[in-house]
Amino acid sequence: MESYILENDILEDEIKNGHYQNEIIFDYHFTHKDFQHCILEHIDFQDITFENSYFVNVTFSHCDLSNIKMNATLFRHVKFLNCKLMGTDFSESIFDQVILKDCLCSFANFAFMNNKVVQFQQCSLQNASFIENKMNKTTFDECLLQQCEFLHSHLYKIDLSSCNIEGIITSPEDIRGAMINRYQAIDLIHLLNVRIKE
Repeated sequence: MESYILENDILEDEIKNGHYQNEIIFDYHFTHKDFQHCILEHIDFQDITFENSYFVNVTFSHCDLSNIKMNATLFRHVKFLNCKLMGTDFSESIFDQVILKDCLCSFANFAFMNNKVVQFQQCSLQNASFIENKMNKTTFDECLLQQCEFLHSHLYKIDLSSCNIEGIITSPEDIRGAMINRYQAIDLIHLLNVRIKE
């Protein structure tokens, strides 16, 4: 795949078959932007909004997308590898065949999303929010979920046993049927409104 300069192509409606690396892109608001079959490496996005956009067969590697907005956007066959997604707003987007591996996702907003096969692998999701999400095809492998919020996002049959769920924010209805290990039970005891007698 040939290397290009993203700053030169970013105003195009469609960006296809490009390999972009080592750039800083800032101060843009995009709607209906279409990325297909692209690799983005070491790209730092600052003060950027992607709205009603499309990312199909795209790999983000070692990119910084912290605190940007990617609302109502389709991500299909997308990989985020070693990326910073701290405070990134994905609300009302669709993840379809998406992998997030070794990413920093603290305070990320995954609210009102329609998830179709999503894998979180060794990600930090501390203080992230999953609100009114479809979670049935979402997996978490060795993730940090401290203070992570799951509200109206059912975790039934989702395996959390390899994750740190200390301080997880959820409801008895949402956590019902989730798979945990015996040591994690103490982190959920507060949902039963009982006290452990010393």
